[in-house]
Amino acid sequence: MNRIHIKEFINLVLITILGFTLGIGTLYSWQHLNRPTTVFDMETSAHFATTNKVLILYSASWCEYCQKVKNYLDQHKITYENRDIESTDTTIQQLFQTLGATGIPQILIGNKVIRGADLEALETELKKQQLL
Repeated sequence: MNRIHIKEFINLVLITILGFTLGIGTLYSWQHLNRPTTVFDMETSAHFATTNKVLILYSASWCEYCQKVKNYLDQHKITYENRDIESTDTTIQQLFQTLGATGIPQILIGNKVIRGADLEALETELKKQQLL
C-alpha cells in the first residue's frame, strides 16, 4: 500500500513540476512576442546636421543602460556621437525633445530611432546600414 502512495506522490510532483515549467515557458514566450517595439522610423536629419557620424547616442553619464550601449559600440569599433542630455547645450536638449522620448538611451542610425538598450535591435540596424 505504501508503494502505491509513493508512486502517486512522485507522479503528482512530476506533473506539478511539468505544469510550472510549461507555465513559465508560455509566459516568457508571450512576453517576448508581445514586447513593445523599440525601433521607429523618424525624420532625423536635424540631428545629423552638425555631425559627420552615422550614429548618435543620447545618454546620461549615470545611466547603466547607456553604458551598456557604449560598451557594445566600443567593442564593435562603431564610431558614434554621444550627446549627454544633461548637458548645458540647449541644442542637444531641444533635439532630444523632438524625439518624444521618455527615457534613455536613444540611438539614432539614419532615419531609425532605437529606444532603450535593445542590443539585438541595434545589431540588426547596424547590419542593415552595413556598419557591422
